Amino acid sequence: MTRTNIAKTVAAGALAAVMAVSMTGCSSGGSGEISATYMISNATYLDSIAWYSSDDIMLVTNSDNTYDLYYKNDIFGTTDPGVKGNKTIIYSGTYTSEASADGDATHVDITLSTPTRIYFEQHGKAYGRNGYATNMMLDTANWTDAMTTLAFPAGSEDGSADFLAKYGKEITMTVEDPSLSPDDTTLSYRIVEMSVDTLDITGNE
Repeated sequence: MTRTNIAKTVAAGALAAVMAVSMTGCSSGGSGEISATYMISNATYLDSIAWYSSDDIMLVTNSDNTYDLYYKNDIFGTTDPGVKGNKTIIYSGTYTSEASADGDATHVDITLSTPTRIYFEQHGKAYGRNGYATNMMLDTANWTDAMTTLAFPAGSEDGSADFLAKYGKEITMTVEDPSLSPDDTTLSYRIVEMSVDTLDITGNE
């Protein structure tokens, strides 16, 4: 399968609008105000099956040292317009930050602790090859027996805890912070690098 990279850019306005509703209803639960929002977007064309796929990532840090990390995936087919899918995953927890190890004065290394909450929701037919292939919503903060059946068909003693243990991980992100160099108008609040290859959850792990 050939993947042609379409774009890898900061998607500030569009992603903020897409995530606005989710931010209201599914946050870290902390009492702090938003400190900063860092974003990146990547779009790909899968030419062997004529699908477009876009991944958007947004890290929201709060003044009480909590975070919400958003992953948004959208897929649609060109030869079969009925093949569509959208997925939202939100990881929430606490974080620490320090000057970046890469030596760039405008970069900050943010360490996201293992999340204390994961919210997962997907819709559409585009995820048929995944282990989690159905339309579903999972929320470790509001877990139900039905969610355990969806997430762990073979069974689980504690579905919420097992889901967090399986998919939660500590992540380090290097971000660019324009406030560290206010006169440089080329800077933006963007994610430069992550310590993981993907934030996706497919159920195939």
